Amino acid sequence: MTNSILLRNILKLQEPEAAMACRTEGEPPSRARIIEVNEAACAMLGKTREKLLSQTPGEVITNFSALAEGQAIFETGSKRIEHTLYGRNGALPVEIRSHALELDGDSLFVITLRDISVRRRREMKSDLDEQRFKTLYTLSRMFDRTEEEILDYALVQSVYMTDSRMGYIGFLDENETELSLRPWSVPDLGECTVADPSSTFKVAGAGLWADAIRERRAIITNDYPESPSRKGTPEGHVPLFRHMNVPVIEKDRIRMLVGVANKDEDYTEADAVQLTLIMERVWYMILRKRMEADLIRAMREARQADRAKTQFLANMSHELRTPLNGIMGMTQLLLGTKGLTSEQQEYLSLSLDSSVQLSGVLSSLLDLSNIESGGNALNCADFDLHEILRSATAPLIQQAKAKGLCLDCRLDRKLPARVRGDGEKLRQILINLVHNAVKFTESGTITVSAHCVITADQNERVNLYIAVADTGVGIPEDKHEAVFESFMLGEDYMTKRYSGAGLGLAISRKLAEIMDGTIVMESSPGKGSVFTLIVPLRLCPDRGEACAAKQRKRNLNILIAEDEEVNALVTSQLLRNNGHDATVVDNGQQAIDALMDGGFDLVLLDVQMPVINGMQVTEIIRSGAAEGINADIPIIGLTAFTGEEDRKRFLTAGMNTVVTKPFDAVELLDAVCMAATQERPI
Repeated sequence: MTNSILLRNILKLQEPEAAMACRTEGEPPSRARIIEVNEAACAMLGKTREKLLSQTPGEVITNFSALAEGQAIFETGSKRIEHTLYGRNGALPVEIRSHALELDGDSLFVITLRDISVRRRREMKSDLDEQRFKTLYTLSRMFDRTEEEILDYALVQSVYMTDSRMGYIGFLDENETELSLRPWSVPDLGECTVADPSSTFKVAGAGLWADAIRERRAIITNDYPESPSRKGTPEGHVPLFRHMNVPVIEKDRIRMLVGVANKDEDYTEADAVQLTLIMERVWYMILRKRMEADLIRAMREARQADRAKTQFLANMSHELRTPLNGIMGMTQLLLGTKGLTSEQQEYLSLSLDSSVQLSGVLSSLLDLSNIESGGNALNCADFDLHEILRSATAPLIQQAKAKGLCLDCRLDRKLPARVRGDGEKLRQILINLVHNAVKFTESGTITVSAHCVITADQNERVNLYIAVADTGVGIPEDKHEAVFESFMLGEDYMTKRYSGAGLGLAISRKLAEIMDGTIVMESSPGKGSVFTLIVPLRLCPDRGEACAAKQRKRNLNILIAEDEEVNALVTSQLLRNNGHDATVVDNGQQAIDALMDGGFDLVLLDVQMPVINGMQVTEIIRSGAAEGINADIPIIGLTAFTGEEDRKRFLTAGMNTVVTKPFDAVELLDAVCMAATQERPI
């Protein structure tokens, strides 16, 4: 007979673990009789000692027969078996051990149960923390995914991490009056039989789900069927037992509402924290994606607007420059006629000056727009540095003389003849600087000086220094940088004495920067100014070309293709006045026909013409497809389009050079002489 007192003391020693002694009596372990328990077992299992002594291990421990399967006496040895007990108080995780015991000739086994719920909660918390970290990390790597994919992933993780069976995510409108559901989930779509499920809900008058919006905090409802705030669900909706939702607030506005439902156990504040942490990250990802999408859309619209502006400016350039070319050309022709009185000559000169000024303002506006849109790239080529300096200053000599000024050019004897760089930008900068000097100088001298310094590391590279000094009004020190800003004038616009849009210096500095150069200034009021352009260039062999004056003595037979009658008259008369023969046709087809008859030394082609345009005519000529036409005949393009890309297109088509309207006689004649004596660019 088993010593009951000794057995009770043995079980007591196992506390605080629950312990029970069982006698098999020839039965399997699950049907053995419990003959003694300690107080910890009664407390853990929620039963009295008498009740337990009337039961078997199989009746007390859930699924015990599977644990002790195949054993005569249930023994675990050194193993600890984790198990879950289910009773009136719910699920209880335990750790089970069992060992055999021989006592007074009886064969017993003693089962001990350790409550591991605290450890399980700690492990679950650790698992949840790890899962939350993985979720947040995965979300951070989903930026290239769609908004719907991000929301779907977040909802799945939220349902999983809160041990729920369903969930939803909704977005609030700007006024927080309407909720639009995006993704939602239920355990089995077959369980939801709502006839017409809506995805948009009004907050006003809504039931329990809207409390989180009204109170602006997480709302946990663990007894949904009994909640006084609920207003029910549509017929066919999945039954709700527990519910929790949290608002996602950003800048004091509720942006999202996230909810989960039907957890097996009660929702806790920890669940609300888990849900909030995930969804706040989701919102910031969505916000960032929307901001990026808005930025991309704005950039696309800006590019479209920029293209539209560029196209508009190109069209306006053509429409304005074409008649302006006629006005300037006719004025120059009229000035060259005999019998004009001094008063008439003065009026015509003033008219020509105004046209030149208007042309300059138009060019400046178009140049600035082209630079700001990134369309004015560096265009390097070999050029005659002396010719660039001469062509930039020569047209302004007469303006200086008209004001009683002396325009003096001082070039260093060691200045190289040919260099490689962007000659057109260099010319434009110099024109702007000299023009400003003439405009802002009332008396005295304007001096243009130039010299080169070989760079220390490379003998073939030089830094070009061009200084434009004047004895003009000067610029106050506090405006030295301001004058390089667009539309900035060195005087008050209401009382200004000098004309201009305030673009010359801004464009000049931007062009210098494109050339990897700069412009520096020294100036003081009443003492004048010195603007120094510094740009890097590469030395080239001198080709020993004859000067333009000698070239101009050669008389040429020139074909002019120009559909604008006034411009055709101006161009042909300028050429005839300088000893050339000129034939005019008014479209591209007529130009091809005339060239096939032969006898022409050079062609002036308007780019924009009816029937066949200037570029197409050039391509036909260069291809050699037209019988009787010299494929290498010099071609000069005449155009009112001023963009760098346009110029490149015309040269690529095969033109030797391009003259931009409006042009003066010197510019046109120089282009004719250069094209007649040089090989066309390849």
